[in-house]
Amino acid sequence: MAAPMNQRQEWIRSRRQKRKGAKAARLRRQFMRYVLLSIMLWGSVFVFQHTRWALVNPRTDIVIHGNFVATNAQIRSKLASFMHTPIYQIEPKAVEKKVTELAAIRYAFVRRYAFPKPRLVIEVLEEYPWATFATSPDDEPEAVIAQSGRMIPIKDFPKIHKPELTIYGNPNCQFNTSQVGQWATWVAYIGEQTKEPVSFVDMRKPFDVTVQDGDLVLKLGTPDTTLTRRLGRLASVMSAIEPLRSKLEYVDLGLDNNIPLKVAKKPGDRQNI
Repeated sequence: MAAPMNQRQEWIRSRRQKRKGAKAARLRRQFMRYVLLSIMLWGSVFVFQHTRWALVNPRTDIVIHGNFVATNAQIRSKLASFMHTPIYQIEPKAVEKKVTELAAIRYAFVRRYAFPKPRLVIEVLEEYPWATFATSPDDEPEAVIAQSGRMIPIKDFPKIHKPELTIYGNPNCQFNTSQVGQWATWVAYIGEQTKEPVSFVDMRKPFDVTVQDGDLVLKLGTPDTTLTRRLGRLASVMSAIEPLRSKLEYVDLGLDNNIPLKVAKKPGDRQNI
């Protein structure tokens, strides 16, 4: 009986030692995990504190794509307030708003990158020129009217494409998208009927708008809701206009009932209005 009892006691002591050894091993593993986790945590803090998160060099840290009118320097000058700011604190929407303050830019899309170095990548969509704007035929063009109605100053964007269509208007003249769309439709309608491109629209007198179409001068009167109907009568008088082209002063489309043709008294009296 003594031998089995001793064996059982040995077996119990062996189990206790194994449990103690396993517990000690678990404690060592947990300790090592805590040590490694602490090292990683402190290492992350160190790297975070010593990594360059801010934009420092605008030429290399601000990348711009899609601009043909606005220069890189003009766009970067709008973003000077974001320099030396951590990249994670920069709001893309705020950057986009600053970039679209430039008259030549309609939309901007911004992406932020932290690695391999902090940088902003900006994709821009510029305004499409619709017409050149001047205050009179004797003055140089001072702006371009975009399809959105936005005025793009030529002095600020000298590389901008100047459309052949010119709008003469008062210095405070403004357009919106719907107005540009309406005038583009009217100009195209005139060109379709006369087979000549419209070279300018003189809007300096709002109630007596004049159009130069090839060698024809068209007086449109007030550009109201009846103008489309009045323009529709132009094709019907083209056959009568042809023999008089050399001495015709203007065609009056401002009336609802008829279309007067103003003929110069002498051939040399004909002039553009």
